[in-house]
Amino acid sequence: MDSPWPKTTEDGYALRDRFGWKPDYREPALFTSDVRPHESSSYFTARDGKIKSLKIPVTDIAPEEARGDSLKDALVIYRHFCDILKSRYGKPKQRRNKGGYYRSTYVTSRGVGISIGGNRSLVDCYIKSPEEMFIESEYARLVAKGYISEDE
Repeated sequence: MDSPWPKTTEDGYALRDRFGWKPDYREPALFTSDVRPHESSSYFTARDGKIKSLKIPVTDIAPEEARGDSLKDALVIYRHFCDILKSRYGKPKQRRNKGGYYRSTYVTSRGVGISIGGNRSLVDCYIKSPEEMFIESEYARLVAKGYISEDE
């Protein structure tokens, strides 16, 4: 996150391979992770050969029968990651907790967005490139000024 951006798709493949994650046979930007080594549950998106976002699970999905009891444990894991990110990047730029879904977004000095969040059954991490963070903030600015409506 703190290294130079933009990252290329080749950088994404090298990172995937360095961690020993396996590409999906249909799409190399879709891959396994330590959390789900037998399922392609992680991915990165790219445009023009540059990575725009990366999503990886932090915890596994709780079994259906345990989901009611797993919120407490998932929140402990989520808060732990928030503490780590806060100590490195300061207060979150955005935080929400609504109806059992929670997410906090931190921004690095290079403008990379790191969003940690989840629900009763999982915690995940979503990383956005500086370009995607700019697009998102510009969209929010235009909505706030009334130039566009939020559902456009």
